[in-house]
Formats: sequence, structure tokens, C-alpha cells
Amino acid sequence: MSFPDARELYAALNLFGKSELGRILVTLTTIIVTVLIVKFLQKRARLQGATDIARQRRNLVLAKNLVLLTAVILVGATWASKIAGAALSLAAVAGAILIVSKEFLLNLLGTAMLAISRPYRIGDFVEMENISGRVLDSDLIATTVAETMEGNQLTGHTVSIPHSILLTKPVRNLTATGRFTINMLPVAIHPDVDMHLQEQALLKAAHDICGGWIEEANRHFERLESRELVTLPSAEPRVLIELKSVKEYTFSLRYCCRPNERVKVEQAIIRQYLDTRSAYVAAKTDE
Repeated sequence: MSFPDARELYAALNLFGKSELGRILVTLTTIIVTVLIVKFLQKRARLQGATDIARQRRNLVLAKNLVLLTAVILVGATWASKIAGAALSLAAVAGAILIVSKEFLLNLLGTAMLAISRPYRIGDFVEMENISGRVLDSDLIATTVAETMEGNQLTGHTVSIPHSILLTKPVRNLTATGRFTINMLPVAIHPDVDMHLQEQALLKAAHDICGGWIEEANRHFERLESRELVTLPSAEPRVLIELKSVKEYTFSLRYCCRPNERVKVEQAIIRQYLDTRSAYVAAKTDE
């Protein structure tokens, strides 16, 4: 019984690789291996700990891009002959589409960018082209959002945003951190009342209102930091001082809450702060 030598085996494999079935198998194998390598790199980066998150994320992004570039080159080389044969026809079709419907083509390109970069998902609160809203639906042409006003409060209107905007305009995701978001609440400070007393009253109000979910939010942010290799602030309330002038300043309260409860939480904090401040002022006066 004779076995084929190395040259015959190489010729057979080369012939199979140039067939339609061979190209499809090589492409599928490349995609699967690429996905597995990227997942391995992400898992390895998470297991390294959080000693230097910025450096870990730079290394992860560099390694991931190199793997994806290699996969694209390999798939392109596999289908090079087919691509070359269809290049003229594709150029003619693309030119006709561009002439007939430039906006439609731009929307398709924007959809491709949305699928690759994923700047937002269904349910996120976003800002695009001076429009704020909660993402309801996304198709091949446009994204539909429920319009919101200040504090992510729904107006009852819906807006359809074409995906061509994604190619030229920035997208601001207001709920990129998921179940909990960090917000800032500016509070005007009365110049005749003790600053430290007002700060204590504001922090006490924030702890009274937000205390029920602070630990849960911190655990959520820690998981997000480990998964995405980013640094997030603590969910604990903090007060920052903004100087308006020599005799005027404003407190900015940093607090955490769920995205759809922002206005309710802000109103509760303000009411609690005013009551607590009045009690502190009365106690200070009695002394």
C-alpha cells in the first residue's frame, strides 16, 4: 500500500484550499480562532488584577487589533482571486448606488460602524445631534429613540435618527456604566450660613436617600472595572466646591442612582437637604 508523498499532499491541500468549500472552511476557522484568541486575551487581562488598568487596557487593545488585522489579511488572501474578479462589477454597482442614493449608502455604512463599535444598545440613554433620548429600536437605516428632557424624563415623543450621523457626529452614551450612573447636582450655597454646616447637611441628605443602593452600585462598578479595564469613581456621595467669585461658591454633589430615577432622587436629596440644613441652622442658633 503506497502513501502520497509530501508534494502530492501539498498539491491536494492547495487544490482543496482554492475550492469554494476550502475557502469557506478556512474563513470559518479563522473567525472562530480569532474570537477565541480575543476572549482569551480579555480573560487574561482581567486575571492580571487592577495594578495598572490604563497600561493593561492599552496592551489589550493593541493585541486585539493585531489579531483582528491578521484575521482580515488571512481572509482577504483566501478570497483574493474572487475579490479581484468581482472588483470591477462591485465598483460599478457601488457607483450606481452612490449616484442613485448617497444617503442610503451612508446609512448602511453607519449601520456597519454601529455593529462594530457598539456605542449604544437598546435601553441606553444617548445624545446625538442635539437629540437626547432612550434607544427603543435600531434597524439598517436608523435608530429610534424616545425623546427625553433634562434628567432623562420622557417627553412622549419619538425621534428617528439616521445612522449616517454616526459617521460624522459624536455619540454620548449617558448610561455607559449600565444599571447605575454617576450624576452631579449643583447646589447654590447661602453666603451667610456656615459652609461646613451646609456641606454636612448635603452629604447627610445624599446618604439618607442613596444609602440603600451604594454598596450594590460599588460592586457593580468593580465588576465593570474588571471587565472593561476602566477606572470608575466610587458610588459614595462626594461634595466638590466650585468658586463663582470671591464671595460666591457652589457645591456640586456627586451621587449615584439608577438612570431612570435621576430626577426623583435629585428632588428627594434637595428636599432632605433643605430640611436638614434648617435643622442644623436652628441647632446652631440655639447654641
